[in-house]
Amino acid sequence: MKRIKRWISLVLTMVMLTAMGIQAAAAEPGVLALGADLSDAQKAVVFAEMGISEEEAAGYQTIYITNDMEHEYLDASLGADVVGKRSLSSVLVIPQESGAGLEVETHNISYCTIAMYRNALLTAGVSDAKVIVAAPSAISGTAALIGAVKAYEAYSGTTVSEDAFEVATDELVLTGELMDELENMDSDKVSELIAYLKQYIAEHGLDNPEKLEELVRQAASEMGIELTDEQISKIVDLLLKLSKLEIDADQLVSQAKEFYNKLDSLGIKLDGEKVGNFITRFVSSIWSLIQSFMER
Repeated sequence: MKRIKRWISLVLTMVMLTAMGIQAAAAEPGVLALGADLSDAQKAVVFAEMGISEEEAAGYQTIYITNDMEHEYLDASLGADVVGKRSLSSVLVIPQESGAGLEVETHNISYCTIAMYRNALLTAGVSDAKVIVAAPSAISGTAALIGAVKAYEAYSGTTVSEDAFEVATDELVLTGELMDELENMDSDKVSELIAYLKQYIAEHGLDNPEKLEELVRQAASEMGIELTDEQISKIVDLLLKLSKLEIDADQLVSQAKEFYNKLDSLGIKLDGEKVGNFITRFVSSIWSLIQSFMER
C-alpha cells in the first residue's frame, strides 16, 4: 500500500509540473509581424483592429515583413503585379497551451477568409496559437501568411521548411482562385473541400494522380461543388505536393476540431481518432501505469 501511495504522489507531482510547464509556455507574449511600409498612423489603426494599445504592442517581440520578402515568397504563385509595392498586412501570433488548437481572426481583410488562413497555416505546421491578421484598410491579405509563419518561427524556434511554406502558399492562392471562379458558392465550401482532401491523403498516404482525381471528383460531388477538368487538375497538383509533406492527420483534426467537426456534420466521414488535449492523454497514460502497479 505504501508503494502505491508513493507512486500516486510521484504521478501527481509529474502532472503538476507538466501543467506548470504548459502554462508557462502559454504565457509567452507572442510575436508581432508588421508590414514594413506602415506609417505610424496606419500602425495605430492596425493595433486598434488587433485590440491592443501601442504600449501593449511595444511589449511584443516585433519583426517586420518587407515587400521584398512578399515578392520572394509570392511572385511564383501570384505574380509580381498582384503582390504590389507596399507591405501592409500585419499579424499578431500568440502561443497557446498545448492542445488548444489554431484560432484565427481577421480585420480589414477582404479576400482571404479565416478558413483559408487556417488551412494554409496548418499545412505550414503552425499549431497551438491565436493568429490575428489585420490591416489599416481593406486589402486582400494574401501576404499575411508570410507574417504569420515568420512570427511562429520567431517564438517557437521552429523553422518551417521551404517546401511546406511553398505548398501552404499554393494552397492559399488556389483556394482563392477557386472561390473567385465559383461565384455562387459559399466561400468556406472551397476551404472545406481542400481540408477534407488534405485530411484524406494524410490518413491514407494517397499519392496516385488517377486515384486523387477520382477522390476529388467524388468529394466535390458529395459537397455539391461543380468543378471543371482544369480546376480538378489544379487541385490534384496541390494534393500531390501535400502528399510529400508527411502531414500528421491527427494534428490537423486536433488543431481545428470545430472545422473538421463541421465536415463530419456534412456527412463526409474522416478516418482516424480525433486526438484530445495533451493533459487528457497524459493523465490517462499515467492512470494506466498506476493500475498496472495496483494489480501486481
